[in-house]
Amino acid sequence: MLKITNNMEEQLIALGFSQKEAKVFLALLEYGNQPASVIAKRTQFPRPTVLYLFKELEQKGYIRKTKQGRTQYFYADPKFLKKAKEEELNHQGKELEKLLPLLEEFKSPYSSPPKIQIFEGLDNCRKAYSQLLESSTDIYEFAAHDDLVKMGEGFMENFMEERARRGIMLHAICKKTKLHQAYERKNHEQERTIFMFDPSIGELYSSIAIYENKVLLLNLYHDAFAILIESKEVAETLRTIFKLVKSST
Repeated sequence: MLKITNNMEEQLIALGFSQKEAKVFLALLEYGNQPASVIAKRTQFPRPTVLYLFKELEQKGYIRKTKQGRTQYFYADPKFLKKAKEEELNHQGKELEKLLPLLEEFKSPYSSPPKIQIFEGLDNCRKAYSQLLESSTDIYEFAAHDDLVKMGEGFMENFMEERARRGIMLHAICKKTKLHQAYERKNHEQERTIFMFDPSIGELYSSIAIYENKVLLLNLYHDAFAILIESKEVAETLRTIFKLVKSST
């Protein structure tokens, strides 16, 4: 028999189960048609707690209840969960369709999405940089790729492969390093052009990526943080600066 894993619990929690609901559901699934007392022993939860959890799960349609004499038995089947979840999603979709027009009317006409977003920490920097994969335009980047590797070689390799797969062209200006020279050799297959400047000119401690009407500033030199600015004027200004720098190299 397949052993219950933490991953299975985590997946149930992602579906909306509480941690305790996930534990009793998996125990019931493993041991079959059982009274609450048996599952209480298996999970080490008090019997009243298990009964309460079973009541909640039954109301949601995830498990079924039967009676044998005076004793209540409970039974779990993945098919119950699948059917109940499909019904939930269908119902939620219909409710969402009715609610969205009301929310749009309720929304203040004077509000607008934030033009500046700040991301802190390496994980959030990865999320910010991954937004480039949604670009509908070429990306122009003042690139500090030697620092970007701090996000993980695997992450960067996957990012470059996915960007190339989506046909998003990258134009990069960067310092002449062994890493960038290695990247240059794969320019064609990775949908990229690289313009390298002599290290004696200066240093790029941060990467600046310009795409669509957005600018992403990413710094990993000491502290990991990113700033995303949404502004047509700022993006166009930096795109022009990029082209001016490129034309002088």
